[in-house]
Amino acid sequence: MSLSLAELEQLYAEPSVTAYRPEAVLAHLHGGGSIAALCFNLAEPPSATEHNPEYASKLRAVAQRLGLPADYVTSIE
Repeated sequence: MSLSLAELEQLYAEPSVTAYRPEAVLAHLHGGGSIAALCFNLAEPPSATEHNPEYASKLRAVAQRLGLPADYVTSIE
């Protein structure tokens, strides 16, 4: 996905994701090569009381479709 800086700022201004911070990463492409990207991560993990089963279910489905390791997919709560 490619977004402009203005689009990223708008997306991460939404109250439910303002705690996420961008981190530069190097993504290795399936066909070879790599590309610079931003990955938005929480500085602090969510508390035990913060749980969104619907979101977690959707995220597991995406991870599974992408062929991510099964142990990672099952760790998504």
